[in-house]
Amino acid sequence: MEPGFIGNNILVFSGFRHMCNLLVLLALWLIAPICAAEASPQTSLIVTHKLPELNSDERVLHEVEVLQLALDKTVAEFGPYELRGIPPMNRARTLVALSHNVYPNLILQMSYEDELAEQESLAFIPFPLDRGALSYRICFMRDSLNATAKSITHLDQFEGYHFGIGIGWADGKILRHNGLQVVESNSVVSLFRMTKAGRIDFFCRGASEFFYEQQDPNSLGLTGDTHLALYYPLPKFFFAHKDTQVALNRVQKGLEIAYRDGSFNKLWSKRHLNTLERANLKQRNLIQLENPLIKHLARDYETYLYDPINQ
Repeated sequence: MEPGFIGNNILVFSGFRHMCNLLVLLALWLIAPICAAEASPQTSLIVTHKLPELNSDERVLHEVEVLQLALDKTVAEFGPYELRGIPPMNRARTLVALSHNVYPNLILQMSYEDELAEQESLAFIPFPLDRGALSYRICFMRDSLNATAKSITHLDQFEGYHFGIGIGWADGKILRHNGLQVVESNSVVSLFRMTKAGRIDFFCRGASEFFYEQQDPNSLGLTGDTHLALYYPLPKFFFAHKDTQVALNRVQKGLEIAYRDGSFNKLWSKRHLNTLERANLKQRNLIQLENPLIKHLARDYETYLYDPINQ
């Protein structure tokens, strides 16, 4: 009989007894790594997230705070974790990183689109991380438009104006669908510069984004409109590669726990409630736009939305 090989050890045997001994040794060899794994300290789950584009101390991404909260809520059941940041990138590069599973357990907040959800390589959690706060948009604008903006009350009055949008943002598709002209750029910083230079008329942001960015030097002291607000449903969900499903399931469970015990809404209020109130949306001309990208999305997520106009 030919020699048998187990790991680096060579066993020479003959006869039935030796075969039995080999089977026992093989079983022990297979079991040993399992026992060692059980006895060794539990390894941390690595979860990757995006770093903020602006470096203000206050501009910590809300999505990262939510991600950390969800992971904290599940440590007892699933064990320790480690968060790792990657440099900010535009949406096109983000989708490449997600679809090719470039980073370990990369989980990112993204605006929902039917086309995105239908990609076989991706999975998402249908929980609106901002509770709809970023669906209300207030605008930085070209300095000379301060007087003009006061008179805009209807969508058709935006004819001839240009809106700044990041490359690949869902917002660009929404604005174009509603007949508005869009100018794209690859970063928030360049969009501020283009607005300051007059190449862009309006650069609209969620209230929490607007007030944080208004304090940042990169906003170049741009005028903030106080009379207008845009509204279009823009659900923001956690997306990840389908092979990240184990981590994504953990995050979903953590979100459910945090929502039930009130800690999610406490974090959400800290980030969004004050800025929604500062935006004074009830006193603005609210112009509503249609979002054609969510036709196939189940409406269950709307249960979690916050209405700053009527609440």
